[in-house]
Amino acid sequence: MPSKIGFRLAISALAFGIAAASAYAEGAKTVINAATTTYYSPFGFKDPATNKLTGFNIDLFDAMATKMGAKVNWIESSFDQLLSSILTKRAEVVIGIADRPERRKSVNFVDYVWDRSVFFTLRANAASFPNMEALCGKRVAASRVTAWPDLIVKWSDANCTKAGKPAVAVLGTVSTPDSRLQLNQGRADAAVQGGSALEYQNALESSPYAIIGNLFASDQGANEEALLLEQGENQAIGFSKDDPEFGEALKKALAAVIADGTYQKLSRRWNLPHDTAIKRALINGQP
Repeated sequence: MPSKIGFRLAISALAFGIAAASAYAEGAKTVINAATTTYYSPFGFKDPATNKLTGFNIDLFDAMATKMGAKVNWIESSFDQLLSSILTKRAEVVIGIADRPERRKSVNFVDYVWDRSVFFTLRANAASFPNMEALCGKRVAASRVTAWPDLIVKWSDANCTKAGKPAVAVLGTVSTPDSRLQLNQGRADAAVQGGSALEYQNALESSPYAIIGNLFASDQGANEEALLLEQGENQAIGFSKDDPEFGEALKKALAAVIADGTYQKLSRRWNLPHDTAIKRALINGQP
């Protein structure tokens, strides 16, 4: 028959275990504040019929949060405020921002989709741009809050100025939709945006846009490798460098939605090109 001391020890151990489990449950996030932009279809945008936030990013992170036992509180943000949302703790995550080395200095990233940046013009003007070098001396629109204006300048320096050709004139815009507007209204000769989003717009608008040449921005960010025109870049979920445990939970949740087929179903639902899909969840490009 167990002694009273043994019985008391067993009860104490059980109580400790319950307390630890309770503490873990209390520490887990039941609501995740997620900041995102609302004007970059098909990734994150307002449904014009319902005015509700929708898109691949929204569906994907909602599915990840479900795996984590949490719900998402979506916070609408301008692109230039995304990273500061993490640093000021207004949001636990931001979604829909490129994972670039210079950004990793302040925020960690879980990559979730691959994309490429492209020069494009109106299909009606495509014959005037048989190659990328035809952009020299032309007006190119790009959202001023992104890395694209700097990348365009670097591309222009390497491919236009050094060859004795006039530089590309960068037209800074307030957003990617505004870049398309400037192009359509004739204020710009060409523009820059992500290739997946451009394909989506072409599907919506009876294909008015044509890609010029090859890819022009790499996942190396705004440096010389970005001029090699051979890579795309990873779009990512940003989170605080002060919360590595949360980052691991995000990575596991993404791995889970890839493993159960949800990721692939959402990619098809939003008509993402097949080459945008990632194969495994990584943090800052590492397992």
